[in-house]
Amino acid sequence: MEFLRYKVAQDRYRLGVRTPEGLYDLAGCYSRYREQGGGAIPGIARAFAQGSLRALLERPGVSAFLEAVRLSDAHCRPAVLNEDAVTFGPPLHDPGRFIGIGLNYRCHAREMGHPIPSEPPLFAKWANAISGPGDDVILPANSQAVDYEIELGVVMGRRARGVSVNDALDHVFGYTVINDVSARDLQFRTSQWLAGKIADGFAPMGPAVVERDDIGPSQGLTLETWVNGELRQHGHTSDMIYDVPALVSYLSHLITLEPGDVIATGTPAGVGMSRKPPRYLNSGDVVRMRIAGVGTIENRFRAP
Repeated sequence: MEFLRYKVAQDRYRLGVRTPEGLYDLAGCYSRYREQGGGAIPGIARAFAQGSLRALLERPGVSAFLEAVRLSDAHCRPAVLNEDAVTFGPPLHDPGRFIGIGLNYRCHAREMGHPIPSEPPLFAKWANAISGPGDDVILPANSQAVDYEIELGVVMGRRARGVSVNDALDHVFGYTVINDVSARDLQFRTSQWLAGKIADGFAPMGPAVVERDDIGPSQGLTLETWVNGELRQHGHTSDMIYDVPALVSYLSHLITLEPGDVIATGTPAGVGMSRKPPRYLNSGDVVRMRIAGVGTIENRFRAP
């Protein structure tokens, strides 16, 4: 299943779920689930009111509800939403942690002139950076070197503390597409990358969080980026230096990962900075990103 946030007209964002039968309001699915004898989930009404996938995943007992929806769309009938009439937001807008991984593709490390890192380089983004799969992204007035980076996003579904590589995927809920937008001139002013990563809107995400079991092996995915229709990035997750289980395990030995935490797992070769000369984004540029099986996002960049 795919989990999304949507709104109709000027209404607030709500949680939705897409099954093979269509797109449904998740709160409606829960009401139907309860009518058919499903157990109550304390606190779930707050998650629906907030339109928060993170808050939903944090609820004890939610797995039984989601499994019921997986097994039968009868828990969601009769309200199938018309996708042409809704606007999609980022599927997860309020992570407790948003962790970025640098230089995690061999091809990207080579194009940037870096050796293979002995441990995953880490940086952070915050919730202010998250924007929707079709939102405009505002170019910061203090940067002339804004770059694109397609990344497989990992969304945690269970608490993970000190987990092994073999057990790591059991704690992953699903995957999404992330554009780790980077202001290169700000990023490299110091040895810390944070300044180039945290601008408002610098993490378009979506269009959905696709459940892990619907994707198959995370090392079998193709990633592509187009800028104004020109293919700029074409990579494969098999080129990752540290795959998803390794990253989850590594991070879980540094901090406790919680449901709804997001990990951006690095980008393949083809970023604008590596071009000769560099090709950064300008006002009016449209960046389209696709990860096979996960989804497609498309964002226009524009001046303040």
